[in-house]
Amino acid sequence: MILIEAVVAICLALVVQFGGFPMGADAHASKLEAQLGEWTHNTWVKHHSPNEADPVPVNDDTLMAGAKLYQGNCAVCHGGENYTNSPLGRGIYPGAPQFMRFVEFQQTHPKFKMPKGTPAQEQARNDHSFFVIKHGIRFTGMPAWKYNMSDTQIWEVVNFMHHMGHLPPDVEAAWKQMPISPIAPPAPAKPAKAAKADKKK
Repeated sequence: MILIEAVVAICLALVVQFGGFPMGADAHASKLEAQLGEWTHNTWVKHHSPNEADPVPVNDDTLMAGAKLYQGNCAVCHGGENYTNSPLGRGIYPGAPQFMRFVEFQQTHPKFKMPKGTPAQEQARNDHSFFVIKHGIRFTGMPAWKYNMSDTQIWEVVNFMHHMGHLPPDVEAAWKQMPISPIAPPAPAKPAKAAKADKKK
């Protein structure tokens, strides 16, 4: 067994030594690597998250605060209002989840409803998001936001993210007016007829 382990270690060292292990952020993760990464991540969160109830009430004020924090800090990688996919998010290894894709799906499928779990499952979902945002994820582009946000602010972001697809009208309208990332793709040009109609108004 010791000999086998030594041979495996030497082979791995040779692969690295001769540049056989891809380190570029534009590389594609193998299925095995993706599965191992997801398993490691989920197990780590499960064993270390504090399992605390969300102390921030969900209302227009806290959702607005969460929208500002998300748009200013998260949208640059995870996508924001007016752009579904973030160019920067595609250049991270592994790619950053694009949350606006799900919101877009909800908007184009109004009959779809997110399955609601038990109170314990909902708390675990919120706690998972809080823990990951606060501590970040090693070997990815996800930083530990505890150095830039308070726990209350992180909870505001969590609550906003979990209501992105069904925000109160005032919050949604305000979110659409918030500045977007300078690297976001430009808004699609309106058809000529629509542009003329806007001018007449």
